[in-house]
Amino acid sequence: MNKTLLVFKKEYFTRVKNKSFIIMTLLVPVLIMLLMTLPLLMTFFKSGTNKIAILDESGEFAGAFNNSSYLEFSFVKGNLNEWKDKLNQNEIGFDGLLYIPKFDIKYPSGFVVYSDKQIGITIQKTIENTLQNKIETMRFIDAGIDKAKVNELKVSIDLQNIVMQEGGEKKGNVIASIAVSQVMGFFQYFMIFFYGSLIMMAVTEEKKNRIVEIIVSSIPPFQLMLGKIFGIAAVAITQLLIWVVFIMILMTVFSLFMSPMLLESVQDLDAIAGSSSQQITDMLGSIEAFNIPLMLFAFSFFFIFGYLFYSALFAGAGAVTDDNSQNQTITIPLSIPVILSMIIMVNVAEQPHSPLAIWSSLIPFSSPIIMMARLPFGVPFWQLILSMFLLIIGFIINTWAAGKIYRIGILMYGKKINWNDIRKWIFKTP
Repeated sequence: MNKTLLVFKKEYFTRVKNKSFIIMTLLVPVLIMLLMTLPLLMTFFKSGTNKIAILDESGEFAGAFNNSSYLEFSFVKGNLNEWKDKLNQNEIGFDGLLYIPKFDIKYPSGFVVYSDKQIGITIQKTIENTLQNKIETMRFIDAGIDKAKVNELKVSIDLQNIVMQEGGEKKGNVIASIAVSQVMGFFQYFMIFFYGSLIMMAVTEEKKNRIVEIIVSSIPPFQLMLGKIFGIAAVAITQLLIWVVFIMILMTVFSLFMSPMLLESVQDLDAIAGSSSQQITDMLGSIEAFNIPLMLFAFSFFFIFGYLFYSALFAGAGAVTDDNSQNQTITIPLSIPVILSMIIMVNVAEQPHSPLAIWSSLIPFSSPIIMMARLPFGVPFWQLILSMFLLIIGFIINTWAAGKIYRIGILMYGKKINWNDIRKWIFKTP
């Protein structure tokens, strides 16, 4: 056990003192915060107001176009070709020219925006919506129908979700649940692959350089494998804890100094993207419906044991060969369950309590990802406990099998290993 601890310390301190570890540990929280806030920040730091000239030959759209902080309209008169020539020669001082021809109200067509460069989606949607609303009004008038009365008859339903929990009723939000579900599931996927591959590369490198021949003369291969697995696990946990602390600090600073700035940005989203600041507020407020302590505990558990479950397999795969190209062939079967879990995770957002989602959250090969994806939607307690129990059993079985493979494969050179050899190593009586 003391020798395993020595390997543990060597793997841990070698990696945490590495410059790449330090850079990634500091950089990732900043990148996460940028990804979370960039859409809102972009609406605040605008590039300026776009000016659009309108040549309305129909004479129907006077007063229909409203200026905003990002878009300014001006009606002009004259010949279309003359205005196009001026636009080509940059003589008109506008970013684009909207041409509205005389049109048949039943079959409106011929609307064109001329510009010296491709217009943005916001400008296009704003112009399209204005044209559509005005033509709809014209059609109502032509049909002798009061559009205001029709609008009064329209119904907008705001369906609320009340989550029934033991502590009482709490307001839920499906968008927030999906967001949390996909983020946690993808994070588990990334960490399993990243740190699992790290173990495989470390084992392969030692075997390729024949360093392992010296190491196993003083420590049993199984203890060496455990030391590597738990050493890199400690690196992952250290990095995760630092990320959590950094993100909490950044979020606190962000909420104190950036909230007034983002208030205007959220209000602009109402006009630009048709979203509602109230909907965003409701989504953020619905987080209280989540059982945060339980989710943090489950996330930590499935992160640690999900890593341990796959790291034993990756360690065994690294011991099988000293050729990186052959490693890829060996790891394909190990990667398939993880990739399938990501595919199933998309379905979980639509049907979190379907038989596929339930069974996938119980099977150890997919439970670290699928259970975390299901948890924001509410999971029966017995399913969570059963999933944890099966994952622990799966880790023990994997470690036993990987130890059998590691003990023999780590000292074998120059032979191409097939799956039949691996099967014999696992079930061979020592």
